[in-house]
Parts: sequence; structure tokens; C-alpha cells
Amino acid sequence: MTLPYLTDDCIYYILQYLQNDHSTLFKCLLVNRFWCKSTIPLLYANPFASTTEKNYLITSTLILCFNKAEILQLKNQLGLSQINNINFDNFDKEHKPLFEYPKYLKYLKNYDIFIINFVISKWFAKYIPNLPIFQIFCVDNIFPIFLQSILRQSRNIEQLDISLNLFYEESFKNFNFQNFTSNLTKLNSLSLNFHSSGTDHTVNKEIEQEFLRNIANFCTNASKLIIELPKIRRPLYQHDTSDGLIITTTTLEKLCTIIQVQNKLKMFKIWDCHSLLNDILLSLEFQKHSLVYVEFTACDFSNVSLKRFNYLYNLEYLKFEYCKGILLNQCESLNFSSFKLKELSFKRNYWNVDVTSLMIKYLGASLQRLLVETPTKSLIENISMYCPNLIFLKIRICLRVDLSVIQSFKNLRTRILSITTLYDTDKFFINLANNISINIGKIFFFSYSRNSSKFLKFKEFLENCHNRFEMISLNYIIELEFLKIVLNYIERSNNSLKVLGMMRLGKELNDEELKLLNLIKAKGVEIVRYNTIYHDLCKFAF
Repeated sequence: MTLPYLTDDCIYYILQYLQNDHSTLFKCLLVNRFWCKSTIPLLYANPFASTTEKNYLITSTLILCFNKAEILQLKNQLGLSQINNINFDNFDKEHKPLFEYPKYLKYLKNYDIFIINFVISKWFAKYIPNLPIFQIFCVDNIFPIFLQSILRQSRNIEQLDISLNLFYEESFKNFNFQNFTSNLTKLNSLSLNFHSSGTDHTVNKEIEQEFLRNIANFCTNASKLIIELPKIRRPLYQHDTSDGLIITTTTLEKLCTIIQVQNKLKMFKIWDCHSLLNDILLSLEFQKHSLVYVEFTACDFSNVSLKRFNYLYNLEYLKFEYCKGILLNQCESLNFSSFKLKELSFKRNYWNVDVTSLMIKYLGASLQRLLVETPTKSLIENISMYCPNLIFLKIRICLRVDLSVIQSFKNLRTRILSITTLYDTDKFFINLANNISINIGKIFFFSYSRNSSKFLKFKEFLENCHNRFEMISLNYIIELEFLKIVLNYIERSNNSLKVLGMMRLGKELNDEELKLLNLIKAKGVEIVRYNTIYHDLCKFAF
């Protein structure tokens, strides 16, 4: 009988399906030459994601892919650390690499660099069993050699997250940045981290700017760009806007050029931007036809014209976290915005709450998702009045809220409400229940309370709220009294409830708890893990 034959395309799709299952992919290598050749690019697209016990063996593979100059550098550095018992000449002769493994790398993130260093240290500890522990820590000068080799050979990098402090290493002094950046034409996600340092790196600024210049010349197809400028201090910098002293004028020009030359930039994030923000916003205007998502974290909008936002015609997602500096009179220009936001998010910003309220007034007409904090009466009223298309509203209550504010909740037009609170008093839940809008069919509660009887607060809510909820999700562990409360609500609500989200569904239940849980399920209610359902509803489009 003829054995069934799989076409090359079928094999390729099978392997694609297994691309995150490294242990299975390693077995696929042994089937035949074609399977091996097709599997290697998948295994080495993100080789440092593997957390297997023997992941340190990749170090041998990386060394085999060194060129002569890199082998010489490695020998010299090990010699300086008095590690002379590895014969790399024999090592190279006995083991010839079958593939140019680093060229398949697609994802290189800043976090991966720490993993690479850990894996290398682990390899030395295994390869030289008697190597004193202090000498392992002395080999840190060899880490940049490995990274240089990886960067030199990479041809298919799609996501690059890199700290520019890396170029302050002496070993990068003669690194050919042009050859490296010319390999980044497939890059679609770029993250540049300008972490501050106490050391004067004036000389290395030239290397840093050479890198940025080459990025601007060769990397023009990024759809996602993240810039993290040096942190000045925490908490939020107060009167210090000295980022211009840390980021030179030349570096700023390079950053602005990188923003401007991207062909179809969709997502932009920036961290810790202060006096440079006007220049950055001006550069974003070059991406007005493609830019969809903009996020600001720890940025200072003092003396910044918000008119710049009006030119971003296709903006749909806008997020502010830990920002400061926006005044009421700055918001007026947003009344003339041409874009139609789908999502707007405010988290721990240092400005008057009326600023948030006014921005919602001008940008709320098209909003489908909104995140706000510490609600006031005017804020809730503006959400009710100016957000007619709202689907998902998340409210974080970090401070004690005036209970009279809760009365405004009855006018909310959102279909899904998520409330995160530190102060979940009985009065809060009773007021919320009595004023919850009948438009809200799905509700999420996340309480930080460690009170063992906090289910009583949910009892107050469920006994006093309307009976039209289709979904209720709580960060609460299954317990007998709570299950009774839920069952009573289901029976009162004429079985409108379809989904119940809870924590620790794997908990072992006693007979009475199991009986109640089965009764709830018999009513047609699906029990879902809280984290799973919350993540599905709260995740951004990107």
C-alpha cells in the first residue's frame, strides 16, 4: 500500500501551527532534510523564548557562528578573566554549523538581552564545571561580543527593542552599524530606549547618533515605534524639564527624522518626554494618514499646543498615563478635531479632573471604550451626555468617592461597566446598585479588599440592582455563601444571567458548594475564569 504523501505546503502549515512549541519542533528536525530545513527558521525566529532546562546549549551554536574577529575578541576577553582552558580552534573544527542560525532571528527585545547574558553564563558554568563562581561574573565583557555577532548576521528581524546604552560598551567602538541597519528592511516594530546613566558617554554619543542615522536611512517600514527617553526622577519630575540637556539637539533631529520617514506608521508610544514634546507632535503630523494609536507615558504637556492632534486624521486610540501639564484652555482646540476616536484612556495623570472631563466632551461622540479614574459628578455627567456610542467604560476609584457621584451612574449609556476600587464600603455598593443604569448588561468588579466577608458587599449589590445583567464578573473565589447569593440573583432575574466570572475555578469544592455550582450551571449560566474573560474584553486593538 502506498503511504499517504504530504505536500510541502501541508508540512509548512503544520510546522507554522507548532511554531510556539519548541520541544515538538526539535523532534521535527529529525524527520528528514526537508523537515529540518523548514523547521530551523521557526526555531531560531525567537530562540530565547524557550525556557527549557538545556537552553544554555544555544551558546555553543552562537559561538560556532562567530567569524574570526569575534573568536579572537572572545579569546582575548576570556584571557583577561584568566579563563584559558577552552580550545576554540578544536571546537570550531569538530562542530561545523549546518545553518547560519542567527540570520533567522525575527524578534530581539531588550528583555532578551538579559536572557542571552544569563544563558551564556549558564553555559560557562556547565562547560567549565570547576570555574569559580566569581569568574563567571567576570566574563560580562564577553556578552556584547555575542550580541554583536547576532546583530551582524541577522537578516530577518521584524521586532527590535534595543537600549542605546548598549553602544556605550567599548566593544561596540568598531561595530559596523551600516551593515547591521541595512539588514533591518523587514523591521515592523522598533523600540528605542535612552536609559539615563551616571557616566559621561560623550564619545559614545557619536556611535549612538551613527546608529540613529542609519536607522533613519534603512528602517522605514515600521508600523510600531516606541521611544523611551531618560527618566529624570520619580515621582513625576515636578519642576524638572531637563530632558533636552540629556537628549542633544542632534539626537532629537534624528528621532524626529525616524518618525517622519516611516512609510505607514500605525502605533506610536513615547515615555518621559518633556520639553521636546512639541517637536515630537510636529513630526507625527507626517504620519497623519496612517497613525491610528498614540500613547503618552510620563510626559509633560506644559506649553504644548494640542492643535497638533487635529491633524492626525485617522487617530482612533489615545492614551495618557502619568502625564501632567494640560490646562483647561489647552483643551479648547480639541473641539475642532477631525479624527473619530474609538478608545480614550486616562490613568494617574497629574492635572485637574476637569481637564479629563473637557477632553471627553470634545472627543466623546465616537468613543466606544473609555478608561477614567476617581470620578466626579461633572465627569460622569459628561460621559453620559457626550459619549452616546460607548460600549465599554472602565472606572478606577483610587480615592474615596463622594457617594452623591454614584447617583449620576443611572444615566450612563455604556453596555459594559468595569469598576476597580480600593474603597468598597457597603454604602458604596448599595448606592451603586440603586443607581446602576439599565443599559449596562455586563459588569466587572475588581476589589482590592482583603476582607474575608467581602462577598456580603456583593450581596448588597445583587439584592438591590436591576435584574437585566447578562454577565457578572468578580475577582472572588468560589465559596458557599457567595454561590447562594448568585443563585438567588439568577432566580430573581428570570434567568437573564448567561456568564459568571470568578477566580480560582480549580479550587476543590465540598459537596454543598458543588451542588450549588451545578444548580447555577443548570440555569444556563457559564462559569468562566475572571482573568480570561476580563482580558478578552479589556485588551486593546493592538
